[in-house]
Order: sequence, then structure tokens, then C-alpha cells
Amino acid sequence: MSVTRKEIESLAKLARLRLSESDIEGLYKDLNSILDYFDQLKAVDVTGIEPMVHAVQGDNLLEDDVPHESLPHEVVLRDAPDRTKEYFRLPRVLNG
Repeated sequence: MSVTRKEIESLAKLARLRLSESDIEGLYKDLNSILDYFDQLKAVDVTGIEPMVHAVQGDNLLEDDVPHESLPHEVVLRDAPDRTKEYFRLPRVLNG
């Protein structure tokens, strides 16, 4: 499988991208290299190998959600660049 320069130009037009000749040439080489790699992967015999549902197999890897003591205000706010006695002070995001 491969992609042509004309297909790249057509896709760029559909995506409303302005590509220079060097951009098109780079994409042509890169995309065809990627597609060649997929062709190599298709040639691998995977008979008898079960498909994976997830890249990391295993049971639930999350820890139990156990409540614990919160950090003291002094520790949490210690390195804050701008704060009040008990809160972080942040710049206003919305007008009003």
C-alpha cells in the first residue's frame, strides 16, 4: 500500500492546509515509510496468538480508595507564590 503525491495534495486541500513542495515531499516519504512498515507487520504470522484487550494485561491495578488525613495548610501553601492565610491566590480568569 502506498500514497501518491496527488492524494496528499487532495487531502491537504480538504483539510484546508497550504503545503509547500518540501512539505508534500516530506509527507510523501514519511507516509509511505509508515505504510511500508504496516505491510511488514501484515506479513507476520500471528496464528494462535490471542488478541490483547489492553497493552498492559493484569487485574485491577488501582489501589483501594482509602480515606486518610489531609496535609496541614502550612505544608500545602508553603511554596505557593501568592496566597492568603488559608488559600491559594490566583489571577482572575473571568471578567466581572
